Amino acid sequence: MRQYELMVVFAPAVDAGDAKKLEESVGKLVGDGATLSGITILGKKFLAYPIQKQTEGVYVLATVSAEALHVSDIEKRTRVSTDVLRYLLTAK
Repeated sequence: MRQYELMVVFAPAVDAGDAKKLEESVGKLVGDGATLSGITILGKKFLAYPIQKQTEGVYVLATVSAEALHVSDIEKRTRVSTDVLRYLLTAK
């Protein structure tokens, strides 16, 4: 299995204290073929520049294990989600 890191910046309207909801949101983004090894909620932080007229965002770092992730599927799910401002997926 391959290891990936997924950094997601959610809109500030998302509650940073609700770990269950954030974990479910990240789980929906990666899909069924992957397992979440760990999630770190970094909390609400100011953005370096405005994104979609937002100046703050909730940062979440997730470690994902999967045989192969389809980045195009993750990209489609993030475009549909109104809560996701930005994401970054890297292979470890």
